[in-house]
Amino acid sequence: MHQGEQRDGAVTSLQAVDVDDLGRGTALFGCGGGGQVDHMLHALRTALGAAAVPVVPLDGALGSVVAVGLIGSTTVLEEKTPSGRELPDALAAVERWTGRRADAVVAAQIGGVTGPAAALTAGAAGLPLVDADLVGRATPRIDQLSLFVDPVPVTAAAVTSSGLRIVVDAPDPSDLETVWREAVSHSGGWAAFAIGPVDAATLADRAVVGSVSRALRAGRAAAGARDVGTLAAAVGGRLVAHGRVLDVQRGGDAVAFVHGSMALQDLGSGAVVRVEAGSEWVHCLVDGEPVAATPSCIVVVDARSLRPVATDRARVGDELAVLVLPGAPWWWADPRRTERVSPRAFGIDADPVPEVVA
Repeated sequence: MHQGEQRDGAVTSLQAVDVDDLGRGTALFGCGGGGQVDHMLHALRTALGAAAVPVVPLDGALGSVVAVGLIGSTTVLEEKTPSGRELPDALAAVERWTGRRADAVVAAQIGGVTGPAAALTAGAAGLPLVDADLVGRATPRIDQLSLFVDPVPVTAAAVTSSGLRIVVDAPDPSDLETVWREAVSHSGGWAAFAIGPVDAATLADRAVVGSVSRALRAGRAAAGARDVGTLAAAVGGRLVAHGRVLDVQRGGDAVAFVHGSMALQDLGSGAVVRVEAGSEWVHCLVDGEPVAATPSCIVVVDARSLRPVATDRARVGDELAVLVLPGAPWWWADPRRTERVSPRAFGIDADPVPEVVA
């Protein structure tokens, strides 16, 4: 067993030695989006030092939980990196506004930069990190968080990269998306946010549990992979294709913010595989037949380095592989949930694709 891990595989703490594995896992669950994790990993490793962030299960005994994350352009985030104060300041703002203290922090989404950012926030606030998140992967919009599939009034605060603080009491999660997206576009390009505090008992029915443990396990498994086949097997996924990129198309989209597609030809079968993208890879077809779609996790990796490839980084001639990892069961449990993160929620006119049971 690894240090900080129970016999059932659940993580009980995050230490500096876990940071690289966590980063590999959250990058995989970014599904081609969620931002580059490297700069956040460096900040987390430095902040932890010889200390550790406790990781706790989601149950009613926790009291109040605050969800934290990042919104806006991940490209701008790479160029204008956080100072380290934005997320703790957003957390403090919702505590001041509501008059309630947070007992724990949860990642709004485990995929991409938000996973390690939540751990960094928990450490800075002296709070435990909940072994859960509100997506199970990355997704582009605030109103797609699992917390908001059923209406729930929330208080939320955003702190932009320029220092602007925006507190919203929102009866409808689309209000958060509209207000923050507009403000962020005119104030630095990205912002940190905090939502809550939410009673843990309420959150327990609205969260994807075990996310931190899953990301850490996937990251550790990926570290030992030798090729795309062993990577797929190690992280519990399936290899759909391995080949050269034939075509890449990109454009803008009001629903998913970007829209594009990538086509590659499998080196073994000769099949043409097309992967449609919003901010993340969301729909995959082999010779025109759908084989995977959100909420499953479609992951594109470089065939040599095995590093995940973002939707805006694929180029014609690249040798890439397409993997599909199971999505969080929470989304499949109810058609209303599935609809919220189905291809049509990303502007793609296609049905969800049932997951293949190995």
